[in-house]
Amino acid sequence: MSLSRWPSEVPRIAARDAAGHKGTFGRVLIVGGCMQAPLVMVGGPALAALGALRSGCGLAELAMPASLLVAGLTIAPSAVGHAIELDERGLPTARALTALADRAASTDAVVCGPGLGAKAGSIVRSIMASARRLVLDADALNAFASDASMQPPLVVASEPDLCTGLRARAPGTTVLTPHVGEAQRLARACGLSESASAAELSRALGAVVVLKSHETSIADAAHAWSVRAGTSALATAGSGDVLAGIIAGLWAQQPECPAFDVARQAVCLHGLASVRWSASQGSAGLLAADLAALLPAELERWRLGDARAMR
Repeated sequence: MSLSRWPSEVPRIAARDAAGHKGTFGRVLIVGGCMQAPLVMVGGPALAALGALRSGCGLAELAMPASLLVAGLTIAPSAVGHAIELDERGLPTARALTALADRAASTDAVVCGPGLGAKAGSIVRSIMASARRLVLDADALNAFASDASMQPPLVVASEPDLCTGLRARAPGTTVLTPHVGEAQRLARACGLSESASAAELSRALGAVVVLKSHETSIADAAHAWSVRAGTSALATAGSGDVLAGIIAGLWAQQPECPAFDVARQAVCLHGLASVRWSASQGSAGLLAADLAALLPAELERWRLGDARAMR
């Protein structure tokens, strides 16, 4: 199916409470960013924060390495910042991991992974143990493959591997958002063929899987759905970070909505915003921040249906 309008089988996003305040519409924590010389990644978590805020959540929090936090907040100044303390090896300290776990437990939804870098395993493990609703993206997904490739004595025997930790989470509380390459690495990590489908990955890992490509496939234990989600303008750096933020932002506002449906809503909103942009700008040149800026109007357009939203 090609996405040109809100699909009838995807639940629409409920009307916004006119008497609500920022606490009413949920709090999202985004954990990401890294400075692992010569690599510096700042934009991913900040763009995810923009996606969460532009999709209507009331509060967004950015947790980033202390040296990068100001840069991240410059991109997303409406977010609240939390500095991740690193040790001399560039790894989060025990105190930082405890603080992250506490923050994750107190927020409505968490995005973990954008720009997190190659040393993400301890952060992912800490967040998985505490987040109520969790979106794992980008380097958080790559951490599963890195963890699976480690051999004793490098693996700490007292800690479960990441795949085991993921499967231990309650059903319907985790969404994975891999692109094709990340999906292949995830599949290897859990002993599947590299060509594993979203449904196969979902069954193996006990999570909702959003497999991103020119046709996006979404699956949980009982359902599978796919859509040509938007235009080729989405093939731009940061668009996946925005999507991860949208999923968390919508989930924070609709805590009782099944994760499978939240993921479908987010993919539709993300894709339809790109359709709107391409109608006037063409098929290339979209910036992820511009995509995020289009979300509120598109959200309102499709919230209650064309007639009411456009009056």
